[in-house]
Amino acid sequence: MKAMKRYMVFLSAFVGAVWVAGAEVKVDTASLCRSGDSVRVDFKITVPRGTVGSDYVERLTPVIRNEADSLMLAEIEIVGKRKQKLRRREAVLSGKEPVEVPYRMVNGDSLHYQLTLPYEKWMGDSSVDLFLSCEREGCCEVQPLPDIFLCRSEVRPPYVPTVSPVPLTPSVAERLAEVEKVLFPMTGYEPYSESMKVWRDEGALKVYFPLDKSDLCRDYRDNGVTLDKIVDILKQIYADDRSDVGKILIVGFASPEGPTKRNVRLAGARALVLKEYVNKYLELPDSLFEVANGGEAWGELRDRVEESGFDCKAKMLDIIDHTPDLGRREWLLRQLDGGKPFAELLRSVFSDQRNSGYMRVYYTSVPDSNAIKINRAQELIEQGDFDGAIVLLRPIQEDSRCLNTLATAYYRRAIRQEGRREDKEMAIALFKEAADKGDETAIQNLENIKNDY
Repeated sequence: MKAMKRYMVFLSAFVGAVWVAGAEVKVDTASLCRSGDSVRVDFKITVPRGTVGSDYVERLTPVIRNEADSLMLAEIEIVGKRKQKLRRREAVLSGKEPVEVPYRMVNGDSLHYQLTLPYEKWMGDSSVDLFLSCEREGCCEVQPLPDIFLCRSEVRPPYVPTVSPVPLTPSVAERLAEVEKVLFPMTGYEPYSESMKVWRDEGALKVYFPLDKSDLCRDYRDNGVTLDKIVDILKQIYADDRSDVGKILIVGFASPEGPTKRNVRLAGARALVLKEYVNKYLELPDSLFEVANGGEAWGELRDRVEESGFDCKAKMLDIIDHTPDLGRREWLLRQLDGGKPFAELLRSVFSDQRNSGYMRVYYTSVPDSNAIKINRAQELIEQGDFDGAIVLLRPIQEDSRCLNTLATAYYRRAIRQEGRREDKEMAIALFKEAADKGDETAIQNLENIKNDY
């Protein structure tokens, strides 16, 4: 009959009451839930009079269990009347204090059992059962009794904050180089040579000069706009801590018309006057400048002839390619087809070749080291090295881009170390600071953490 009664105990848990040792013990409102990184066990138990025999002790031990693991909690002890007296007598005779049990009851008592414990990872692997493991102790033996099922719960893992990769912010020089084709990275620098066809540069900055002049006139053609752009680009680069000027290449040219020696001197003077103009506004060391004399712009002239629609284009190219004497080369072009092609060159090509030539600015740039560190810290977090991530980010904490990642490292370390209060408080403060500065990931993390409790 007793075995059948214990079977009835197991079934009756679903309706909020169980029987122990012949009398009804009521268990109500049993729950098992997670809040933040803690798990809360809560139920009410009532022991009516006459439940436990006078010479017995019933022990009910709450247990959390799923397929992965189990955890025994603080037990409830229900003590019979004579058993209580016997224990007191034994304590007096031995001179020892009675063993304290966190939850002790007698017939007729009620108890609200509440216990908060750290969340453990295994609890989220599958559904978790909360039950009472029962035993009865008499004068001579301890008898195990059937377990009493209380409830089943899905204890989802604590919310784990997320991070977002931080894009590398380009330096001012890198950003300008995307639109100003006069800029080149210093890694691509090479000294000027005739094989360097700088006139083909898409964004070349040209400053023009009147015929046979090396005087720099702001109001000649669009020189004023070009000169202002040159100075502005250089000033922006120098104002940026992560950008610098590596080399300024200025190549001076003259058109092929006229005496060759004079044209070579003119080309050199035009390049030099542009260097002096730039230096007047920026006072740069001479070592940053490479002022090259491109002489007569025959290479550019050949390109323009090849792209032209001249009837005698083939003859013109043959003269340019196979007449090494530059003076004779010009004379032969003048004589060709009654001088008509050369007259067209004077009109459409030579006027554009009367310029200081072409300018290239080579820049150096320091990488966005903070972004690199933040992204590395995110890798460390993914690997579980929260300490390493915190050490990496603390020195750059003034960079608001790192706040969400640093907060995540603190928060996840708090979860792993069973709710270190100081880590959690630091994490929340950092999340709030990042959210106040508009970090969308931090805003979402804060909301999810709030909903997780």
